[in-house]
Amino acid sequence: MARSKLARPSFKLIKRYAAYSIEFWWEGRAHRVSTGTGDEHEARKALAAFEAGWGKPQAPDVPTIAEILNGYQADRAQNLERPLAAPESLGFATVALKRHLGDLIPDLLTRDICRQYTRQRREEGFEVGPAGARRRKPVQDGTIIRELGLLRTALRWAKNEKWIADVPYVEVPASVAPRDRWLSRDEAARLIEACGDFHIRVFVTLGLHTGARSGAILGLTWTRVDLENGRIDYGAGAGRKGRARGVPISPELTATLLAARELAQSDYVVEFAGAPVKSIKTGFRAACRRAGLENVTPHTLRHTAATWMAQARVPMWEIAGILGHSDVTMIQKVYGHYSPDALVAATSAIGRIAQPVGEAKIRVRRMR
Repeated sequence: MARSKLARPSFKLIKRYAAYSIEFWWEGRAHRVSTGTGDEHEARKALAAFEAGWGKPQAPDVPTIAEILNGYQADRAQNLERPLAAPESLGFATVALKRHLGDLIPDLLTRDICRQYTRQRREEGFEVGPAGARRRKPVQDGTIIRELGLLRTALRWAKNEKWIADVPYVEVPASVAPRDRWLSRDEAARLIEACGDFHIRVFVTLGLHTGARSGAILGLTWTRVDLENGRIDYGAGAGRKGRARGVPISPELTATLLAARELAQSDYVVEFAGAPVKSIKTGFRAACRRAGLENVTPHTLRHTAATWMAQARVPMWEIAGILGHSDVTMIQKVYGHYSPDALVAATSAIGRIAQPVGEAKIRVRRMR
């Protein structure tokens, strides 16, 4: 069983009678593990191996894909150097993989099996909506790509941990085009007006004015909101989900935050009945329905904020800074075409080249 790295014990090598033992204090009591040798050199090698294995999931003799996913998940949950931004999302992503591929050993994983997994996931879908009015929604290719990408990562982890000798090829569907849905100013105003509960309005206003992800907004506490100097600190984030530090607070957002601060019953900016809000999806979906908006998700707010900034000719590196994104090239790729100046210099240069050529042809015709 994996042991937590949060309180790693201190190990000592003690010789008792004819053999050395590894002694340490763990979970409120003393432990002693014999090395089985009286040779100090061999005992130190045993100690090094014991320390190296501490906190790691124990490798099965012939690991299945389900066991590899469990081991990878346990190891990532304990990794303090690279903490997960949303630990629960990793568990959600493994559910379908375990259901369809869990009993398989990696050596038997083939392209055909990966394609079969993709077909099955597309067909099965999942239920959404309130009880009594549920509907079946198909699983999108983006979800399948994330699931199979997780499988790739877990298999690489298993090889690095020497659970398996080789990493089998995992075929995933072709990449899907990014969602291009963003809100116009009129749509954004309608959405804010349609927010039934005040905490939904606070969430939407923060999303539109700061471009933060849902998790960062829901986790924001008043200790990170500096209303006096007009700045919000979303924290360092975790993993690849970077967050912005020192985001300026616009006048419109200031008014909403002042009202929220006046009504606050907890440390969280987005709260309901004095408690932090874990999920905004139901209330957000209802607000979109009242506003007459389709294909809009909480992430659309982030995409809208970035699009508005690009349309206002904000430099891409500043947009990346507001979004907490370290890859300016990717921001340019996704939002660059929204800028009014996009490709203008290039087409102007083509015009300057083409104009003399056209004039030369006219002169040739006149000479004839």
